[in-house]
Amino acid sequence: MKKINSVCKWFVISFLALLLLHTALVHNIEIGPIIEIGQVGVQRSNTRGVIAEDLSPGGHAEVVRPHEANEVIELIELPSTYQFLNADAFEIRTRDHNIVTLDISVPYRIKPGSAHAIVEANYHVPDRKGTFEYLFQRLTYDTTIDVLRQHLSGLVSGDYYAAGWRTEVSNAALPELNESLGALNVEAEAILIHSVSFRPEYESQLVGIQLNAQNKLIDGAREEVDRLQQTLDNYQEETRELKARREQDMARELKRARER
Repeated sequence: MKKINSVCKWFVISFLALLLLHTALVHNIEIGPIIEIGQVGVQRSNTRGVIAEDLSPGGHAEVVRPHEANEVIELIELPSTYQFLNADAFEIRTRDHNIVTLDISVPYRIKPGSAHAIVEANYHVPDRKGTFEYLFQRLTYDTTIDVLRQHLSGLVSGDYYAAGWRTEVSNAALPELNESLGALNVEAEAILIHSVSFRPEYESQLVGIQLNAQNKLIDGAREEVDRLQQTLDNYQEETRELKARREQDMARELKRARER
């Protein structure tokens, strides 16, 4: 009987302890932030500062601790998908002093797991110039333009008409661009150069240069045809002379044979 009483007592004590623990947990768990698809969440506390954790899309539960009862947490959302940086009127001076206008786009994104670092550096604040939504987008644009300018300024006008130059420039500039963007916790996927145009006066000059080059090719082709025709005429003349000599030789041989 004593053993039964002892077991019952400990059972009741254990049940009450579990009930108290359950009650405490339930009352201290609150529904946390809900992050939309295509966004990444960063929490900033008025007591702890920026929390070094990125929140993925979906709901997040959080436990409220007694000593943090007065804590206020701000939720900051940033885009997690690829953004497109567009420079559709990017002008660069070539090494031979012509102005070329390029249409360039660069897909980029915040490095996975690094959104909190952008908030820590205050790069999430609005762009003061109003061109971009966030400051980190403005800094990404400026950094990209600087890197591209370094790689493109070494080209001459003729290089822009060479086959494969877009791929060569993109492959050379992308690693350097990502190294520079690393300080902003951003990474670029590619550098896409869509179109190239020169100023109208140079375009007219270029048409004349190309026309002269084509005329030179045509003149060269005509000279080659004339040379080959002359070679053919000489060969035909030599063939006729050889035929005539052979006919004369055969006639003499035939005459000797008859005289015998």
